[in-house]
Amino acid sequence: MATSNATAPTAPSTQATLTVSVVVPTRNRPHQVADCAKSILATDGFVDLIFVDQSDGRETEQALSEIDDARLRYVRTDTRGVTNGRNIGMNESTSDIVAFTDDDCRVRKDWVKRIVDVFVADPSVAVVSGRVVVPEEIQHLGYAEGFEPRERDWQGRYPPIGQDWGITANMSIRKSVLDRTGAFDPMLGAGAPLRSGGEPDFLFRVLRAGMKVVNASEVIVEHYGIRKPGEEFRKLIMGYSAGTAAAMYKHVRLRDPHGAMVYMRFLGSTIARVSGNVLFRRRPTGMNYLIAFLSGTLASYRFRVDPTKREYVPR
Repeated sequence: MATSNATAPTAPSTQATLTVSVVVPTRNRPHQVADCAKSILATDGFVDLIFVDQSDGRETEQALSEIDDARLRYVRTDTRGVTNGRNIGMNESTSDIVAFTDDDCRVRKDWVKRIVDVFVADPSVAVVSGRVVVPEEIQHLGYAEGFEPRERDWQGRYPPIGQDWGITANMSIRKSVLDRTGAFDPMLGAGAPLRSGGEPDFLFRVLRAGMKVVNASEVIVEHYGIRKPGEEFRKLIMGYSAGTAAAMYKHVRLRDPHGAMVYMRFLGSTIARVSGNVLFRRRPTGMNYLIAFLSGTLASYRFRVDPTKREYVPR
């Protein structure tokens, strides 16, 4: 296992064929990272596997140090927030493609090959969002986020609410597109001040720039990150709602009509769900989600927005 700091510059690839780096951000999950790493290292077709560790202790580093594979790289950072981790991983990579998964995921053996096949088949593809499945044997334990692609290609338009907004548990990016879109917004995402929303914000910027997103059902990872019913589940879902609102409202503040349209779709669908439950005298399921959405909108004003980078920045 190679160890480095988080300051290595990005260098352009000189390979004749597409090269791939795999990036996994992690924090305080030493019992998960070894199995995740082994599942990725059981595949081939990639240059390096970069774990970006934001953990409080050294247990994760120790777990990874026991794996003997030259492709495994370890980067320790004092930053917080999963989007910061992903951005550091992208900066560490010199490959054409950066493939992301999470430390509580396991990839299929053909994962990298399938990713490369999609990018090679169509040079206009900017992002590949793969399928995320929750194994049947753990579904009874609680909730884990999945992603089931419905429509193959998105370009010049935006997915319906609740459909085809891929997640970084299985997402790959053609690194050259970052020159047009920028990286992930470090104020969004789990562990960041605005809690969530890193994926819809990034995918919106890709689609807003006119580039293509492919939802590839043949690119599969399994997600083992179960949240137990009750407080764990509530915290996760409320974070999603607040973060998504903050992510899209950023573009409203930039007076982007496309951003305003997508924001209103999210808001409208949440209001419609609550209103329907009230109308039919059912329990107003979704009310807390709506409140979290509105709180995320207000939380947007805690930050300035850089109009050039389309990123939140501290006041």
